[in-house]
Amino acid sequence: MRFSYKNLMQRFLIPRPTLIEWQKKAKDDKQNWRVKHLQYLRDQTIIEEQTKAEIRNLPLGLEDLFLVSVYLFFYPKTDYLDKQKLKKGLRDFGHSCRSSIEYKHDFAKKIWSVDTIDGTARKIANYQKVFDIFDSFTAAQFGLFMHHISNFIETINLKISPTKTDLLDGLSWQELYMYDKYFSDKEIEKYFHTQALL
Repeated sequence: MRFSYKNLMQRFLIPRPTLIEWQKKAKDDKQNWRVKHLQYLRDQTIIEEQTKAEIRNLPLGLEDLFLVSVYLFFYPKTDYLDKQKLKKGLRDFGHSCRSSIEYKHDFAKKIWSVDTIDGTARKIANYQKVFDIFDSFTAAQFGLFMHHISNFIETINLKISPTKTDLLDGLSWQELYMYDKYFSDKEIEKYFHTQALL
């Protein structure tokens, strides 16, 4: 039986000659670890495509993708597969808007866009909607979603070298412009459409 290696090559970055060698082993020795691993990877690609279709049917918006991406960009050491720790970090991040000049930039206004109801002029991020989506995810949906968020952040880190600051404090207007550009709705939509999640 012929098998297309394209999905495995793209998804797992395994060279085609390696996959061909593993397939040959599958014919000769059914108990070889490579045979079982190859079957597992094939199954994973099918499951991932089905999971992506499920995610596309959820009320996931660009604002949600933006907020989670920006949070993990600023806190790259977060264990993003631990849903409870992620939610706690997002909540803290959602309330971390400050009064310095950097937080008047459009990029900051996009993060912290919701007025508080306590009568102060403070702004918070709309993290509650993200929590609702997280809570609706199955484990497979959450894991795949966060995997793609992580990959999106890696693409941004390749384009810009983030300054190690305390959130936006000390960033120049030029740096904030670059962040705004690479976290724009256009860039987010382009990436997640390419990954078949939107």
